[in-house]
Amino acid sequence: MLDLIQISVINLIAKLLKFFFELGTSFFVSKETYGQFALILSYIMIFTKISSFGIQNIMVRDVQKYSNKKYISYIFFNSAITIFAVAILLFIALNIFSFDYIRYYPIIFIIFLLNSFTILYSTYLRSIKEIKSWIYFQDIQIYVIYFSLLGILYITQTQELNIGFILNIYTLSTIVASLSIILYLRFKRNINLVSKISYEKIKYITSHSLPVLFTGLTYLVISRIDIIMLEKYVSLELVGEYNIIARVTLQVLFFNQVIVSYYYPRLAKMFADKRDISQIASYNTKFVLLSFISVTIVSLALFIAINYFTLFELLNIKNRDSLYDVFIILAITQIFYSAMSFYGNILIYIHKQKMEYFNNFIVLLLAIVLNIILIPKEGVVGASIATSVALIIGNCLQMIQVKYFTGTFFISFKWGIR
Repeated sequence: MLDLIQISVINLIAKLLKFFFELGTSFFVSKETYGQFALILSYIMIFTKISSFGIQNIMVRDVQKYSNKKYISYIFFNSAITIFAVAILLFIALNIFSFDYIRYYPIIFIIFLLNSFTILYSTYLRSIKEIKSWIYFQDIQIYVIYFSLLGILYITQTQELNIGFILNIYTLSTIVASLSIILYLRFKRNINLVSKISYEKIKYITSHSLPVLFTGLTYLVISRIDIIMLEKYVSLELVGEYNIIARVTLQVLFFNQVIVSYYYPRLAKMFADKRDISQIASYNTKFVLLSFISVTIVSLALFIAINYFTLFELLNIKNRDSLYDVFIILAITQIFYSAMSFYGNILIYIHKQKMEYFNNFIVLLLAIVLNIILIPKEGVVGASIATSVALIIGNCLQMIQVKYFTGTFFISFKWGIR
């Protein structure tokens, strides 16, 4: 219990820093610049997800099977080669298709590549259950560096900070963060950075990671495509305000993410040890209840802060009516999501991750079509509805497939179902 409390505190710090990274930047720049920042950040997160290739999820599963540091170095090196190759191909493709932001700000490539390496190498710490160190290296230090540099620049610069300044600060932060975790693993954990290249291992990594990539990418695109598509129909100022409310609402998942970071490596271990399904279901039920209750409580707290205190005023939200509706829609969605999201990981652990090809195609297509239909008519409210419907349907598909392949929902109440 003490360990979980410590993880919660560290994760709270990480989530607050990430929260202020997206929202706090708005206090240093104009609303127009912040809207552009929110848009570019959405692209960076999508590109990072593509280049990281979902490999970190496979590493959490596979590292559990090995204790040999030489072999672990070998699989991480080939994973890094895969990530680098995917990032290069993505950069080339973006230039071929004349993607404006990568042409105007090529530094975006460095950001998403180094973010991918940071995610990969910090995953080793998560795999060996050093959750606190994992959170620090992946989610804390980069934002501490970012805000330190931003604060110094804001104080010393006489001219208004533009998007170029912000991206340069972000780039320097990613360089320091990625070097830090790589050096830590090399000198503190004896993980060699260079090993032999294996075509067979790269083939294994890509074949197992690709379905996972589609899962993570689909849900990231769903959570960001609304911002990207809104740019065509509303002002950058409203895009920025929508991003603020969307990020604020996502904070209801804070305790859920703490529980997930503690729970998933242990769940993976139970599958790796081939524990009885009834035992896994019983363990999983504790997670589902904790997750659902925590998200519901935080959602209610946020509802009170908006309705009875001055949260919208503190966030300098001007379009309050429509964005209040956005909050309600997204908060209800997160409550349902918190109780169902684990099914995607169950598919990985039972080696049925290829089902995510079908799931992600359906969900992504649905999200794009709904955004195309609803945004021109309903604006930001339409964007939130499209996001919510796609997320819930995706979780339902995963749940049905897990039940089909295993004969259980991995929920076990004394009076309930299995």
